[in-house]
Amino acid sequence: MKKYLLLFLPLLCTLHLSAQDEHFSQFYALPIHINPALTGAYEGTYRMTMIYRDQWNNQLESPYKTFAAGGDTNFKIRFGKLKTKDHFGLGVFFINDRVAEFQANTNQVSAYFAYHKSLSDKRKSFLGIGVKMGIVQKNINYDNLTFQDQFNQIDGFEGITSESLPPNNFGVMDLSVGLNYFTVLNKNTYYAGLAIHHFNQPNISFFNRIENPNPSIDISQSLAPKYTAHVSLDRKINIKSSIQPRLVYQRQAEDNQLDVGTNFEYTLENQRSAIIFGIWGTFLDDLRGPHLENITPLVGLRQGLFIFGLSYDIHMQDALSSPFGLNTLELSIRFSGIHSNESNFCPTF
Repeated sequence: MKKYLLLFLPLLCTLHLSAQDEHFSQFYALPIHINPALTGAYEGTYRMTMIYRDQWNNQLESPYKTFAAGGDTNFKIRFGKLKTKDHFGLGVFFINDRVAEFQANTNQVSAYFAYHKSLSDKRKSFLGIGVKMGIVQKNINYDNLTFQDQFNQIDGFEGITSESLPPNNFGVMDLSVGLNYFTVLNKNTYYAGLAIHHFNQPNISFFNRIENPNPSIDISQSLAPKYTAHVSLDRKINIKSSIQPRLVYQRQAEDNQLDVGTNFEYTLENQRSAIIFGIWGTFLDDLRGPHLENITPLVGLRQGLFIFGLSYDIHMQDALSSPFGLNTLELSIRFSGIHSNESNFCPTF
């Protein structure tokens, strides 16, 4: 019974809140997922990321699993012989969010574009604007669902349901837009930005594809716009050490979320390797009121052009007083570099 209560609680909350987004604890590993204006906003000319999230594995036989992979690149802008510091970024990302118990999948394929305008000739300072155009595809296996009219009044569910089920596969367009300011002062790098996700409010209800048998009931389920604000700093403490504090605030429907924390990076003697430690906190203001949701420690390794990150969410308010908690493991791999030449984009591994 506990397993099914844990499974249905998030579904009930989702219905009440008009649908919510997937969440990554290592959000800084997917910057364009936070703000499309961050596409191409980095040192280097391309970067690729993969992230895997395994949620509530210690409580559910079929835990929630989320996978994301993709990358972005930037190009200098030239007008004939006139050179500028302006550049634009292009990116593409794929995200799969899966509830294995029901074989319910949400797949997203998104293309990103950003333009970064130089604001100063004396130092690095850019204002970027970005857009995301995505396709969200949802499907579910009805064979894994049971309904009240299938109960045999004794010990199980059997027979064929008389429920009018909608098509189990559909897709919608999803649009986002963002602004980002980037500057370097005294060798410190600062970022600050704003973004609006799902501003077209796509309808993600399966029942929206069939005729409503009861017009008095609203069967639509629009994805509520999500407003995001973020600030960050990359600061060199000395030749071997640096610190990267981050803060991200998000609001969607009636939910508010604040992620805050920092990573500390120490470079080893060979200069090509570094160890990373981090601590992060997630604060929510939702149906339960304001509270600390997770504490997330992180360890990582930078090896050449690769960065490996491993984090573990420690849930601070365990559902149903579980002795083991609703904890989450997340693994990320990032790779960045430069073009092999100025005219062609050809990453070298």
